[in-house]
Parts: sequence; C-alpha cells; structure tokens
Amino acid sequence: MSTIKSKVLFSVSSLGLGHATRTLPIIKNYISTHEIHLVSAGNALVFLKKELKNSGVFFYDCLDYPPIERGEGLMFYYYIVVDSLCTLIRIHKENIFIKNLARKIKPIFIISDGRYGSHVNDIPSFIISHQISFIMPKGLSLFQRLADYVNYKTFKNFTAVLIPDYEDLNYCLAGKLSHNAMLKKLKHYYVGVLSSLKKEDLIEDIEVLFSTGGFLSLHKSSFIDSLMEQAKSIPGKKVFILGKVSESNTDSLNKSDIRIISHVAGVERNNLYNSAKVVVTRSGYTTIMDLVEIDKFGILIPTPGQTEQEYLAEFLHENKYFVTSEYPNVAKAYTEYRASTMFKPPWKTAETLKKIDAIISTNSIV
Repeated sequence: MSTIKSKVLFSVSSLGLGHATRTLPIIKNYISTHEIHLVSAGNALVFLKKELKNSGVFFYDCLDYPPIERGEGLMFYYYIVVDSLCTLIRIHKENIFIKNLARKIKPIFIISDGRYGSHVNDIPSFIISHQISFIMPKGLSLFQRLADYVNYKTFKNFTAVLIPDYEDLNYCLAGKLSHNAMLKKLKHYYVGVLSSLKKEDLIEDIEVLFSTGGFLSLHKSSFIDSLMEQAKSIPGKKVFILGKVSESNTDSLNKSDIRIISHVAGVERNNLYNSAKVVVTRSGYTTIMDLVEIDKFGILIPTPGQTEQEYLAEFLHENKYFVTSEYPNVAKAYTEYRASTMFKPPWKTAETLKKIDAIISTNSIV
C-alpha cells in the first residue's frame, strides 16, 4: 500500500540561476519523502525541470520581478524607480497566486528563495535570503533606511528567514548584506553555505574555467569577447560555460586549448568545476558559495552597476578569500589568484541541509 506524501511548495526566483541552483539540494533533500510543487519562471524553471526530470515534481510558471539594476546614466535611475514599483505590484500578484495554489494543493510548509510574495498566513513559510540589507546605488544612499524598512516588513510576513551564511563575522561571506541590525526583530537562522556542487577528487586538468552566465545581458556580449581574447594569453586548457540554458548543449572549438559550452548541468557541471584550477566568474553569491563548497580559487568580476556583486567582490578581495578583477582584466588577475587564502567554512552543504530540516521541523508539522 502506497503512503500519501505530505506536500511541500517551493517558490524560486528566476533572477539569475543562482536561486535555482542553491535551492536544488534542498528540493532533493525532500523529494523522496514529500510531494514537491515548484513555482519559478524563465531560465530558472527550464533549469529545474531538466535537473528534476522524471522525479515527480509538479511545476508552475509565475511571472518574476524585473532585474532592478539595469540601464546606464540617467536611464539607470529611471529604471530603478519603474522596476521598484513594478516589483511591488508583482509581489502582490505573486502572493495571490501562491495563496490560490496553496489552497488547492495544501502544502505543509513553503520555502521561498528570493520571492517575497510566496507566503501564506496559516502555513509555515520560510524565505532564503543573504540580502537582509540591499546595497543602494550611488546617488540613492539617502534611501538606505527606507529600503531596509521595506525589506524588514517583507521578511516579517515569513515564519523565519534562512540566511545562507555564517553568524560568526570571522567566517562571513556576505558581510553587511547578511548581517544587519534589523535581524534582532526577525526570527532568523544562519544556516551556512548552500551549493548544488559536490567536491570530487578529480585531476585539475582545466587551467581556467570561465562561467559567463548571469541574468543581466547589457554587457554580456562584450564581456565574453574580451574574456575569449584574454584566454589566449593564459597557458593550458580553458573552458567557457556560456550559461545559455535554452540552447542545445553543443561544444565548439575555436582554438585547440579552448572549449566552449552553451550550457552544462548535473554531473557534467560538477565535474567541470572540480576539474578547474581556478574559476573566472561573476561575483554572484551562489557562485561564491559553489567555489567555497568545492575548495576552488576564484577570480570575481562584478557586473558593472550591480551593487551587490560589486560589494561582494570588494569585501571578499579585502579578506583575501578571492581575487577581484577590474572589468575585465582577467589576464592580470590570473597571475595573482594563488596569493589568495582559501576560505574554510565551519561547515558545508551536507550539514546545512540538516540544519534547515531541523529548523523546519521545529517551526512546522513535517
């Protein structure tokens, strides 16, 4: 006789693949014991469908938020205002969508990663976020307290905030993003790094792995072109992962020691990262956690104008955990990366999953 599984609802942001990749191990942790329902959009939804194929997961498409930080010059500030208002409207619509879905499927708890409207009053609802406080763009610092207050009011709607970082400032990856005074008034837990990668004992036969994915496309073409040119001056084998999830995963060679891949996932992605001596990537937080999980050196290139990435790259460079590069002087950074000190976390993803399970068990009926 088959037992009826309790249902769990996951809601995952599609602003970059990071939210999807870091939530994936949590989903897999519950997949054998619970019926999983998953809300996402865009490339994140495509990625999760591929990773969870034939697993019995139920998928739902729900419109996500605009990227907020886009445009240049005066248009940047125009989009900040327009996208912020649009985000508030979409959060409200998302909340209606989630409430209707929850009424239909009756989940015993909800886990949101980066989706602020994915909560229901009478259902334990948890949000994963390392951005307790946003870094305001230059010229808008006067609005920092207002932004923090909006964040605080948003987090108050959830049963608890799950912070993928460490409370001890000596083992902190996100700096002031994840450590803010407002947490004194919020139920929160520092759970540690979350990564879908696993450390493997493989030969490091890739000199440099270039991961050029990301949700901001304004600079992407010129960024990749520049990296391709600089890669020619770096000895050894180089691999480029373009992060084009919707394209077929075909390889092409434009130089004997350079391999180009549209998209990679699962075991192949894990093997590529483990086989690299150093990874060149945007300074997205999930990617940083991936590098920490598998003990890899990293050269971080923040997306221009994206304040979170700029802050993380500078913060981690100052602590000598990673090397950051002026946009995009990778050839120079390559000569310096070995001088960085590998970040040694108090615990990794396997222990983080146990902590999350315990937190949810304490705050809900699992």
